[in-house]
This record gives sequence, structure tokens and C-alpha cells, in this order.
Amino acid sequence: MTISQTTTEEISNEMPTVEMEPLDASRRIPYPPPTPYPMMGAASTEEMPSFAMDGVNLGGYSQYGVAATSEAENRLDVFTIGKDSAMYYKKWDGSIWSDWERLGGYCISAPVAVSRGENRIDTFVIGGDRSVYYKYWDGSTWSDWLNLGGYSQFGVAAASWADNRLDLFIVNWDGAMYRKYWDGSIWSDWEKIGGYCISTPAAVSRGENRIDTFALGSDRAIYHKCWNGSNWVGWEKLGGYSQYGVTAASGSENRLDIYIISRNGAVYHKYWDGSNWVGWNNLGGYSIAAPAAVSSQSNRVDTFVLGSDRALYHKWYSVVEKF
Repeated sequence: MTISQTTTEEISNEMPTVEMEPLDASRRIPYPPPTPYPMMGAASTEEMPSFAMDGVNLGGYSQYGVAATSEAENRLDVFTIGKDSAMYYKKWDGSIWSDWERLGGYCISAPVAVSRGENRIDTFVIGGDRSVYYKYWDGSTWSDWLNLGGYSQFGVAAASWADNRLDLFIVNWDGAMYRKYWDGSIWSDWEKIGGYCISTPAAVSRGENRIDTFALGSDRAIYHKCWNGSNWVGWEKLGGYSQYGVTAASGSENRLDIYIISRNGAVYHKYWDGSNWVGWNNLGGYSIAAPAAVSSQSNRVDTFVLGSDRALYHKWYSVVEKF
């Protein structure tokens, strides 16, 4: 991937400004549309095809996109949806990448993954009925799939700001973002956060009781809304032009890094340095789905994209120096 500078005007002025609200009611999809898919359950036994490892090529074959998390320093866990609509898993143990492992299920969106403690992974997908489904690694085994309800047009985002805390975000049939959270004992109901979104949102925590969410508005620009510990603040327009969606990571305290795929298929990056938003910067590459990003150690962000061969590609960046 080559790196070049691109001004905010070049990327954000490709489309006219439209706020994070629907232009008219006719743009909303009917509720609920018929469900053409089976409920979450066992998928086919077809093997997942693989591609030869070549540099940052992690192989695999993905229908939708990729998710990534880190359950410990210098540890990476990536997830994708194979040709058979089941979820697959690959891990970096600090020295080598594992083979792909099939985790099953029937998924119609890219997955999302988050770690809320060492050796703990929580994954979420959208099932055939467009509800959110949940599967977790407890340190020794994978759980069964659990239906958390809801109705999502696109996919699901997840963040964890404390041990034993999970926050989920989806875009409902009305285009608004909704949240559901686990407080350590029970799951809350779904609550409406608002906005008008045309893709899966992104969520990340950069400190206790703090969540930053990002979504793609009807003008395909990125919008930001955050929970500051007591209230939701935003939406703030960050500009850009994204084909697919947005991902977010936090490599250090009060640092945010967001990544999108622009019209030319390249990865673009914008970051919050603690006082200002900086970018967009063209990081190059070519992707056919929204990227994934996670911080596997302090001042580092690992990014993953889906290439034109539908294999996964990995590249990491230092967040200390400017790209």
C-alpha cells in the first residue's frame, strides 16, 4: 500500500452536503420486509476456500467483510463470513497465524468482535431474520449462538468501556441508530440514539464510561456521536466519502483513528489527536468492503481489508508518528 496526502476538500466535496436525517419518508424501507433467509442455525459443511499466503495476505474467502479484536497484547483475532454463510476465525499468537477455524452460524452481514478482558472475546452478527446474534469465547470454549433480538438493516457494532460491559449498535428499519448494552447482569432493551445512517455503524471506547460512535450519513460522509459519561453528544460531521462504512480504533488514551474505503477503493484515514481531527490521508490499497481496525498494543493500530480476491489483508501502523 502506498501513502499519499489527500485534502479534506478533495474527498468530502465529491457529494453535496446532506445532514444526518432522511431526505423524505420514501427513502425508508418498509417494516419489516419479508425474511428470505433461514433462522440462525447450522450452515452447510462446505469447506472454506483459501488463498496462498503472500506477505500481508491472510487468505480466506469472505462474503461481506472482516472483524478484528485483541484479547491480549500482541494478540490478534479476526473473523469473517465464508461462502457457506458461517463465521470463520483466525488468530495471531504473537509469532504465527493459525489456520481458519469454522464457528458456524448463518450470517447475512460482516461480523464484529470485541474483547472486554484477557482471553475473552465477544462476537456479534446479523442472522437470517435480521436479529443480532451473539457468540463468545470464555477462555476455553465457544458458546452457542444467542439471539439478542433487534432488527438491523446492515450489521452491528460493539464496544466495551469496562470489564463485563458491552454496548451494541445497529441501524434499524427507520435509518436511526439503536443501542443495547450488557451491564454485567442483564441485557437492556434497545434504545433509539437517532440519526439517519446508510451503513453499519462503528463504535470504540477510549476510556471508562466513554463511547465514540461513527456512521455513514445519506451524503456518504462520516458522522460522529459520543457518550461522554452522562449524555450523548453529536452528530458531528467529519466529512469524507465512503463506499461501504467506517471502522474505528483507539491506540492510546484520548486518541481515535477511523478508516473508510473511498470511491477509488483505497483506504482513507482520519484521526483525533486529543484536540483536533486530522486528515483525511490516503493509505492506498484496494478493498471491496468496509475495513476493520483494532489496537493490539499501545500506539499501534492493526487494519484489515477485504481484497478484490475476497481474501483478507493485514497492515499495521504506528499512531505515534503521522502517516
